Amino acid sequence: MSSKTVGMVVQSGAANRICCVVVYAAAALASGRKVVLHLVNEGLVAFRKDVAGKIWSSEKPDDWSIFPEQYRSYVEVFLKNVNGAIKSGSFKNWHEMLAELKKEYGDNLKIYACPLAAQMYNIKKEDLLDIVDAIAGAETFLAEVEGGTVFVF
Repeated sequence: MSSKTVGMVVQSGAANRICCVVVYAAAALASGRKVVLHLVNEGLVAFRKDVAGKIWSSEKPDDWSIFPEQYRSYVEVFLKNVNGAIKSGSFKNWHEMLAELKKEYGDNLKIYACPLAAQMYNIKKEDLLDIVDAIAGAETFLAEVEGGTVFVF
């Protein structure tokens, strides 16, 4: 679409990767860009209604994070701090933050689920968070982000 579009292929549902998706989406939207997320593989699973709330709810790194073993103590601190901030009300869970961004920025934030991943993981549109706009393929994603910047998380 334009250089003012940011595309993100969300292929991981890991807690520490989902955090990056939210931060970069918020920053891009706040700076006037359009953001298009394409949920594939475990990134799609993370957006299931029965999974989304669990990702930041555990302080055990092995439950929801991907990291080199040498970083374990840092990931434990990250999860402890995120959980503490959510419990204190100073931080929202990732899917609540994305819902707020959808509400504030409307069609400038699109979230698509990959149809192939949906088929392979046996996920239907009704299984997904309401913030997911549609099940749409790579061709839709690529057409919307053409000329923009694409990240893979």
